Amino acid sequence: MSTNTIPLEEIRAQAADLPVDLYEGDATAYARFDQAFSLESVAIALGESDCLYDEATFPGVVYQPDNLPTTVVVSGDGTVLSIDATEEAHARSAVSNVIDTLDDLGLIVDARTPEISTNVRTVPFSLTPPSVETLGYDDDS
Repeated sequence: MSTNTIPLEEIRAQAADLPVDLYEGDATAYARFDQAFSLESVAIALGESDCLYDEATFPGVVYQPDNLPTTVVVSGDGTVLSIDATEEAHARSAVSNVIDTLDDLGLIVDARTPEISTNVRTVPFSLTPPSVETLGYDDDS
């Protein structure tokens, strides 16, 4: 997994270019897994009608939960990130809810549950999707 960190503002700026209305909040939270995520599977798990995923446009799934005023971004390299919550509790809850959903559907294989960090300015996030072999697929099948 990549351990590159980038400024949160860079992720927000890229997300702002997408056809999604971001919230005005600046509370953030993230959890970092030691595994890659299949972003197609993440979008299906979170509900395709509530997600935006276009790998050619943005390197993650953008999700806006119905019950919390925040936008969550899930990267292919294992980061679940709330980027614009109006309150820290909303950011933390949104990340926790996404983790629970992905775990319930078997998309989390990491044995440890990562700590949720809040109100950060830089985050571990890859601006390029992980390679196919990182996801555990075999090109020869």
